[in-house]
Amino acid sequence: MYITHQSSLISAAFHAYDSIAMFGYGGVPYFALSSLDFKFEDHYNSIMRTIANGKEFENGWGTFPGNSLILKNGDDISDVTSTKPQETVCDKLEELDLVKYGWQNK
Repeated sequence: MYITHQSSLISAAFHAYDSIAMFGYGGVPYFALSSLDFKFEDHYNSIMRTIANGKEFENGWGTFPGNSLILKNGDDISDVTSTKPQETVCDKLEELDLVKYGWQNK
């Protein structure tokens, strides 16, 4: 999953933005919410419930290294694509033999 959604607080999604969405924006006093923030929160929580319940996604998103799910602004918040936004960075980490230090799902 790759998040390009822009929050109403700053110009881009920030570190822990998805975690705040998962637990609800209500407890963040400095956050001026927009309808897109609420839409992101609802959509993100729907994704988490699907994962938690072990269900498959109707939009074709599956396990790595299949397709990527990109969350973005707009009415069509999700985009499933074969493009992997981090592929260049991942290739470089592999080239430098640094992948072994990251989290590996097996």
